[in-house]
Amino acid sequence: MVVGDATEAVIDGFTRSACVFAAVAFQQAQARPVRLAHLLHAPAHLVAGAERGLPCLVTIRDPEAAVASSLIREPYLTPEVALAAWTRFYGRLLPYRDRMVVGEFSRVTTDLGSLIEELNDRFETAFAPFVHTPENVERVFAFIEERAGRPAYEAHIGRYMSGLETAEELDAARLAATGSGQESAVPFEHRVARPSAERHELRAALAERYRAPGLESLRRRAEQVYSAFAASPPR
Repeated sequence: MVVGDATEAVIDGFTRSACVFAAVAFQQAQARPVRLAHLLHAPAHLVAGAERGLPCLVTIRDPEAAVASSLIREPYLTPEVALAAWTRFYGRLLPYRDRMVVGEFSRVTTDLGSLIEELNDRFETAFAPFVHTPENVERVFAFIEERAGRPAYEAHIGRYMSGLETAEELDAARLAATGSGQESAVPFEHRVARPSAERHELRAALAERYRAPGLESLRRRAEQVYSAFAASPPR
């Protein structure tokens, strides 16, 4: 869902930076569907939201972890390409840093509620904070796996995440698909945006490629951008 006249909030970030978790958890926490622009993985999307004065939550993950996770999902990429893309993404957003709430990966996945409260304080909104109970977190990951399976009712999942459909309407779509014998595909392990032992092992194997001497200047620039973007903006 792109930014538009009816948009109430924007959640986005570089791929594999917990923006899927943030968008799903945010929507599941609300008592009503919220018109949410999300998951285009394009800096221009967040710039458009910031220029409209919309509540924007941008997720960020340290470049090494983000690049490794991107290569696991898309093994045809090289560390150089992924690292340059990561740096362009957040470098483009640096001039808008003080118009956004920034959620570092570990905070998004353990304390999203405080980030939603920060959105509320800054933009005078009243979104319900996500509560990180084991049950709520598992419900988010179950939804992420369901989405990754691209079921027959996939369009309803997208509409729910965008705030165009209620949870009850999504449940009805699930029931209709189940009744017709339509089932989700089994998602590839590398596609699902949730932690796993297999992905942890793959990420460790990619560390040596990321730290290759030929990438030193790219790494340095990415780390500079990360430090500047993840830091708290001046008040």
